[in-house]
Amino acid sequence: MDDISRNRAINTLSKIPVFAGLQTTEYQQVLGICTIAHYRAGDVIFKENAPSMAMYVQLSGETELQTASSGSVYIMKSGDLFGEIGVICHSNRTTSAVIGEDSVLLELAKDKFDFLQGKTPLIMAKILRNVAKVLAERLISSGQHRYIL
Repeated sequence: MDDISRNRAINTLSKIPVFAGLQTTEYQQVLGICTIAHYRAGDVIFKENAPSMAMYVQLSGETELQTASSGSVYIMKSGDLFGEIGVICHSNRTTSAVIGEDSVLLELAKDKFDFLQGKTPLIMAKILRNVAKVLAERLISSGQHRYIL
């Protein structure tokens, strides 16, 4: 990744709540283990009930998260994070992810996530705190917040 692309990626990451509060060098470490992937409309990223192998940040385009059991569809746009629950909890996917329009995604593979946790616990502590906050906000906005103590 050239310096311009890296600076653009750091700028994008700095605006994403799950990466809030990191220092420039910490963003560089995170980017060092991520993959930037390009997808076309209609591509399937993962299917519901499949093993969770990565979490994603939508850098551009749109991804549809579809739940077969409820028929729910959620649209991920630039800056949105998805796939984090399975990576953190080591569980299967709760939705399918299908590219709605040509997209660029930042992918953080589960094994790299675990590697980062062992290598840089302070960075991971910040990221995991932010993930907890994002998940709590989602839970509250869904009306299911009675489970938060």
